[in-house]
Parts: sequence; structure tokens; C-alpha cells
Amino acid sequence: MKFTLIRQDKNNQQHVRVLSIETFIDRICHDTKEATVGALRQMIADNSGEGYRLSFADMHKLPRVYPFVELGKSKEQDCILKTVNGLVVLSIGKLGSHHEAEEVKKVAARMPMTLAAFTGASGQSVKILVCAVQEDGSVPQTEDEATAFYRRAYHMAAALYNGIMPRPVTLFEVGDSLLPTGREQAAAVSFRLPLDTSPYLNMKALPIKVPAMLPPDSEAEAPQPSDTYSDDDTREEISHGTAQLIAFLRDRYEMRHNTIMGYTEYRRKDSGTDFIPVDERARNSFAMEARLSGLNVWDKDVSRFVTSNMVKNYNPVDDYLWSVHGKWDGKDHIRSLARLVPTDNEHWEDWFYTWFLGMVAQWMGRSRRYGNSVAPLLISRQGFNKSTFCKLLIPGELQWGYNDNLVIGDKKAVLQAMSQFLLINLDEFNAIPAKIQEGFLKNVIQLANVKMKRPYGRHVEVFPRLASFIATANMTDILADPSGCRRFIGVELTGPINIGRRIDHQQLYAQAFEAIMEGEPYWFDAEQTALIMESNRRFQMRQPVEEFFFDCFEPATSEHDGEYLTATAIYSHIRSVAGSAMKSNLRAFGRWLMNLDGLSHKKSQHGTLYLVKRR
Repeated sequence: MKFTLIRQDKNNQQHVRVLSIETFIDRICHDTKEATVGALRQMIADNSGEGYRLSFADMHKLPRVYPFVELGKSKEQDCILKTVNGLVVLSIGKLGSHHEAEEVKKVAARMPMTLAAFTGASGQSVKILVCAVQEDGSVPQTEDEATAFYRRAYHMAAALYNGIMPRPVTLFEVGDSLLPTGREQAAAVSFRLPLDTSPYLNMKALPIKVPAMLPPDSEAEAPQPSDTYSDDDTREEISHGTAQLIAFLRDRYEMRHNTIMGYTEYRRKDSGTDFIPVDERARNSFAMEARLSGLNVWDKDVSRFVTSNMVKNYNPVDDYLWSVHGKWDGKDHIRSLARLVPTDNEHWEDWFYTWFLGMVAQWMGRSRRYGNSVAPLLISRQGFNKSTFCKLLIPGELQWGYNDNLVIGDKKAVLQAMSQFLLINLDEFNAIPAKIQEGFLKNVIQLANVKMKRPYGRHVEVFPRLASFIATANMTDILADPSGCRRFIGVELTGPINIGRRIDHQQLYAQAFEAIMEGEPYWFDAEQTALIMESNRRFQMRQPVEEFFFDCFEPATSEHDGEYLTATAIYSHIRSVAGSAMKSNLRAFGRWLMNLDGLSHKKSQHGTLYLVKRR
């Protein structure tokens, strides 16, 4: 199998060169002697990709590569067809980075009919070479037959690859001849000499078998599906039957694998309806439609395809955030949103800003070690629009990701919600028992990922955390754990929240996305955390042990004002005063003392000593 390279110099003279596939792959790992490809890519970068084809003076130095055919020259120096290779050229364009190009190559490598995949000359596309043969395994012999065959193979291959690629296949018009005569036709069957230091090559690629007509209108029996094969012919039949099924489904449906919800979604093309999950009823419908169209397929063939990585991944959150990328108008929409919440807390706007960035960063997967471990806590009597405000934080496109009816005591449900929802509202926070606040909630709110077992799963898996938390309450004394109060931003409302003003979600999230990409902190430093804890003192729930302690003692500022006592001595004195009303045991009392803000302590040979002053 040999490729043809045709270069046309400034005098319009054509220079033809033939290379084997192996030699060609080695060749594209290096630039030309004049670094022409590198210069082209630099010009594209400098001009944002606009107009480079017309302005790049050295474009003639990059030959066009024709993989489908091996060409030669006649005595009259005209290009003639020598051999048909049967390699279709697919192009995936508009790639913004090297990472995107590598991802496209990785996906292309999953297809058994991919012979090669590499980055194009511009650096913004990937070229995929797909093996194709006629139904009898042969390739056309004449130019007319080869042109008609290439047109069918091109559209069939594009349909196969279009559904699994991160970006759509760029479609070109196939001309009336495979010879280098026109720009559009040349783009469909050839490409400029590329440059890729790590191209993909599979010399054992299985070709797709292209029927004489697309779609097939004969009633000839399709290859019988089978779970086993014993020779290469059976393997090719399986590949051909599978390719026909995939092309059939691609022609009628759009499919995508929702990576957040963990299932495949579909909708009929041009229906205008929303995507819905592929359930058993849908899979059976796909199989019946395929059989009625002449394809002899099994239900499990459809199921294997629908649940395979040949269905392109779709992340609705990434899709939304990238759709607003670069559209920020420069105004501070996040703090403006915070001002809708009337409060006398002077830090509220800045704290809300940092928390909002933390929420978006959590969606983006930026919080690898720690999750967004702080949650705003809106406190007021009923009727102040707290819950409505929380719901309005999420744009309409992502409203599926808002949850305000989670049973916080159900550990499994909470962990699952943290991996599938975007914002969890702990409504009626004052109804959460103190033990759950101090234990489970304090722990999960700081998790970066969650570990759980899928329904009917056999082992525990790790899932990235998506959800951030927000809370509302109707009472002020609600924070049960002094050490955990840094997990909440308690703000008491001085009036109802203004929910009548329209929220521009596009600008809101465009600002957050821009701030995170620019490296703004989306976490609270030690100074901010101390301010939050100080602010939250007014919302702490006073426990009986705390009241008993302050009836008998107070934290001292120095040894001149007080004395160092062990937890046992302090506990014994309180018990002597309070008697049986002191319900806390010594161990729990010691933990409470250790976490009491403002109480100095030191280590000694007798244990921990606390600096207290007797009342």
C-alpha cells in the first residue's frame, strides 16, 4: 500500500512522489527542512486561524497526500490512476489544543477500521484514515468505479465516526474525479503534509464493507450475528454487520453518554425533542427498527453498542460552562447577586463570591484534595424567599442538578446525591439533629470524592464529587458543633430577598469561569476562616455542658488571672455544683474543652491542662 504526494511549485509544475504507509508515518514525525509546518502553525496562532490559507506564502512547499489511490504520471505528464488503496480520509477540525487532538486520536483508535490517525498540518485538525472495501472484499479498478465507491465509503465512514467523536466530522463534497483537479474534491480525498510526533497506526485494521447502494435497498440477508468466530472471514462478517447496525442507528438517532448521570441518552434526529435515557423499551425499539429495515441483529448487539465507549461522552456541566466561556462583560455579577440578600454582615458579599467560585470549581473538578467545604446558611423567619433564592442560583439548563429534599440522615442517598447533583439545599437546617451535624455532615461537606457501591454493584467505586451545599434556617441557635461552625457562613437576613430581579446566569457563570481560569482563590484562607467562625458565634447552640462550665469558670488570659487545671478537675468541680444535672461524661467533656474557642491549654506530665478562672 503506497501513498501519493503531489506538490505543485510556483510554476504550476506537479511533482509526484510515492511512499509506503510505514515510510509516510515515519516521515510525518518530523517537520520539513525549512520547518514549513511549524511556520504555518505559528501564522495560524498569530492570526487566530483567519485567512492563513491565502496569506501563507510557503503553502506550495507542503504537498497534498492522497491515501486512497496510488497515482502516477502519463507521458503527457498528467496524473493517472495506478492502484486503489481504499483508504477514506476523515477530518475532525476546529480543535483548540494539543490535548483535544490527542483525545480525538484516542477515540479513533478504538475503531477497528482505523488504519491511522494524526494531527493535520494546521495543528487544529486530526486526519483519520479508514479502511474500506467492496462487499466482496475487493477494491474498484477503474477511476469511475473508484470515485463512486469513495463517495459511498466516505459517507458511511463519516456516519460511523461522527457519533463517537468529541467534535463532528468535517464533511466535504466529493467531486466527480479522484484526480487532483478541484479544491473541494481535493479536501475530501487528500490533505496537506501533516506533522505529528506520535501518530497512531494499526496495520491490522479491519476494513468496512461498503454496499453497492447507501442505504441498502435490497432484501439480501445480512451476516448472521455470532458471539464466536473461528477464522478471519467470520471476523470480517461480524465487523461488517456491526458497522451496518451502527450506521443504521447513527442515521436515525443522536446518542450521547451522560457522564454525570451514568447512562446513555437519545433522541430521534430532527425531532426537536429533549434527550431521554435509553431504557429497555428504547433498546427493543432500536432492534425492531433495524430488523424491519433488513438488518438481522440481536437485542444484545444494540445493548452492547448503546453501553459502549463508541457512544460519545457528554458532560452537561462542561458543555454549559464552555458555552459561556469568554462572554463575561467585566461587571461583578456575583457580588451584585449577593446584594439581593439583605444582611448587616459586612463580609457577606466577599464570602458569597468565594463560595460561588468554589461551587463552580467543584463542577470543573478543580478541588482534587478537598471539596467545597463551606456552605452559606441563610437565617430568618419564614417568608423571606430563602429557598427560592437558593434555587435561582442554578441556571435553567442545569436545574436538574438542584436538590432541596435530601434526607441528610440517609448516608447512601447523600453520597449518591453529591456525585450527581450540583447544589444541595439543606432546607430547614435547624431540623437536622446535633449528632448528624457533629458527625456525618461535618465529614461529607469536605469530601473531594465519594466512595460507594452502585445499585447491584459488587465493589465500592470512587466517584468525583460535584455538589456544593447551601442551607436555610428559621432559628438562630442552630450550630451544634463549635469546631464545625467554620463549615457554614451564617448570615441573618434583615428583610426578604429580592427575587423579582432577573438573574443573568450567562454573565454570572462567565465571570466565575473566567476568575477560576485566571487563578483567583476559590477557598477560604486562615484569616477568612477565623472571621467566619467569629461571626458564627451568635448562631451556636448552647449545650447544657457549656452553660454549666460558664457558670463555674471562664477562660483566663494569663496565669495571674487564672490557673491551669486538668479536665478531670474542672469536671469534678462542675459536678459538685450541678450534681446529676450534669449529663455529659468525662470523655465527652474533655473533647468539648479541647474545641472551646478562646480556652488556652498546654501539655504536661499529668495530661492536658486548661487555663481557667473560677467565678
